[in-house]
Amino acid sequence: MFEFLEDFGLKEYFLTHKIVLASYILFGSFILKLLIGRVEKFKRNDRNILITYVIFLMLFAGTRAKNIGVDTGNYYLYFFIPATRAGNIFDVFTILNTDFLFELIISLTAWTNNYNIVLLTIAIVLNVLLYKFVREFTDYGNRGSSLLLFLTIASGFSFINLEINIMRNALAIGFIFLSINYAIKENYYKCALLLITALLFHRTSIILAVIIFAIVFAKKVPLKYYYAFYLLAILLSAVGFGFHSISFLAELGNEDLSNLSYEGETNYRIGFRLDFVMFNTFFLILFAKFTNLNSYRESFLIKYFILSSVVFFFNFYIPFSDRFGLFSWLIIPLLLFDIVNKKFPKKKIFINTLVLISFYILNNIILFPTKF
Repeated sequence: MFEFLEDFGLKEYFLTHKIVLASYILFGSFILKLLIGRVEKFKRNDRNILITYVIFLMLFAGTRAKNIGVDTGNYYLYFFIPATRAGNIFDVFTILNTDFLFELIISLTAWTNNYNIVLLTIAIVLNVLLYKFVREFTDYGNRGSSLLLFLTIASGFSFINLEINIMRNALAIGFIFLSINYAIKENYYKCALLLITALLFHRTSIILAVIIFAIVFAKKVPLKYYYAFYLLAILLSAVGFGFHSISFLAELGNEDLSNLSYEGETNYRIGFRLDFVMFNTFFLILFAKFTNLNSYRESFLIKYFILSSVVFFFNFYIPFSDRFGLFSWLIIPLLLFDIVNKKFPKKKIFINTLVLISFYILNNIILFPTKF
């Protein structure tokens, strides 16, 4: 299988995604605007245009070259090459030392001796999960546009990292998304099964599982205590406290948790990140002003955003803390979507389009422009 845009560098690759995403935003929102009032046709086109974008993402991420994404090359060396030396697919489980379900994907694909088959499989699984979540979260278009919500998620500056870099974590996040949806619906059996699946893809999912169950079991705790905890976390992080300060976490024998005691040299910026704190706090203030606390769904999401932000702040002193930032950033589009739907029910498509365009400009042009 060919490698997509194999002569492109990382900047060109990112620019391609930005151009395609912007095209879908403009084209998709224009089509949906024309169909407002024609409910069934609106929902059908909303779904179909979304499917074409999801297929693009599958091919875009699944056929990329090995130089696109740091973990793309790392996984090739750490997992794919060793797996191709296995005598049979079952030997993969003894050769690799990683999460079980990721080992399963490798065992089912590495025998082809084609790394792009592995990448394509991962891209298909991830984007099917995201598609399923968005469709369920919008009640299959009855609550609002699935397309606009998905494009808002894709407009986040961290989204492309899911597609081309943190593969195990990305697959876990796909199941975490679905589990959140079932937690909101109070279907805790399905929520628990999805969380277990996420754990089998990436062990750090235990952090999100704890957050979700903490919200569920303490659902009567007023939101003001979450705000207080959020402010306390900022202060503690500012004076140097974090998960790296809790020594026993790094001694649990978990490869991922062992990074909490990392003391080597790194080019990654380590220390209190005022920029990230301001970014999350800006949206928290926005959510605090407009969230309907009588809605369990919105209350659950804002509590999840607060607790996942706290986890992020407590990871500022280890490399790649932005990977924990993903846990909170991916919730922002969901809260924006619900706020618009509640506050502007008759103009939700128009307002959601404006929010989408603004979110795209903020993340892809103002904060992270592609420079040559």
